[in-house]
Amino acid sequence: MGVELSNRTWTYIGYTVLVPMVAANLAGPRVTSVFAGLALAAGGFSIWWEHLWDPAHGGLGALTARIVGILVGGAMAVLASRYNTGRETKLANITQVADTAQRAILSDLPATSAAGLRLAVRYESAATEASVGGDLYEMIDSPWGTRLMLGDARGKGLDAVRLASRVLGCFRVVARMRADVRAIVPDLDAEVASVAGLDDFVTGIVAEFGPDSLTLVNAGHPDPVLVRDGLARLLAPPERQPPLGLGARSASTFTVPVRPGDRLLFYTDGIAEAREPRTRAFFPLLPAVERALGRAGSLDENLARLVDAVQHWTGSALQDDVALLVAEVPAGPLSSPADRPGAAAGRRGGLLHGWLGHG
Repeated sequence: MGVELSNRTWTYIGYTVLVPMVAANLAGPRVTSVFAGLALAAGGFSIWWEHLWDPAHGGLGALTARIVGILVGGAMAVLASRYNTGRETKLANITQVADTAQRAILSDLPATSAAGLRLAVRYESAATEASVGGDLYEMIDSPWGTRLMLGDARGKGLDAVRLASRVLGCFRVVARMRADVRAIVPDLDAEVASVAGLDDFVTGIVAEFGPDSLTLVNAGHPDPVLVRDGLARLLAPPERQPPLGLGARSASTFTVPVRPGDRLLFYTDGIAEAREPRTRAFFPLLPAVERALGRAGSLDENLARLVDAVQHWTGSALQDDVALLVAEVPAGPLSSPADRPGAAAGRRGGLLHGWLGHG
């Protein structure tokens, strides 16, 4: 409320009204009201100090103009503060609802699949205001091997969460039903096409880990990374398929042999497109993956190193959400859930659970 008391030739009403206006952007209505009251008190003190009631110094007109100006400015500041607080509360509530919905559809993955595949997953939000997006992942133990899916629905907010939930629900059902992993993607494509808008789609990749091989079906998604003997390389398919919802109905598979100790990184484009703020250079994915995943340590620890690396590269200013899923082939051969006692009953129960969840 800085008022220059030593000089009676200047009018400082602008400074007096300015403080409640600033408070309206930084505090709630109660605190803003306090500053408005202090501004009014400062205005009253300046009236006494400058003798504004004296006709020689402005008289009743100057006194009224100053008081009314401070009162109007203070009232406007309180109203602005109430509006800002209400808008922030509404945004926080919407974000919390969407975040809860997203967490509800993204189930926690076990550290080890039924076949013995070691797993770790990490989800990094771009910002607090954008903590909800369409990134999705899931693991299903099927009679034909462990099946993973990772994808990214276009957009953010509840629409992206809704689309991601439909894709995950469909995958949880068809991954237990289709003997051929290639048949999963057409089902997912049809599901997205049935509910998506004209500009909506989902990029996704489906992986099936067999006893000694990995089969991939890629629908417009960034290529996964294979880390073997400390070296990282992309697993690029021989031909590209469109994203889900845009005609990924004739998906082709890409099979590579795997051996104990191999690590596979599946990710969304939030990390592949991360940029350094000053140079706008893209994040060096393969070197960073080699440093993080090509060394000894648990999957969770190594995945945390990769997240720290991309946060450091972007200055903790990710432009898009990042979902990371790492799978490690164990020392022994991967087993099939069909070989375990009670597998048939488990498949029937899992299938019933999948249909109920999908409905």
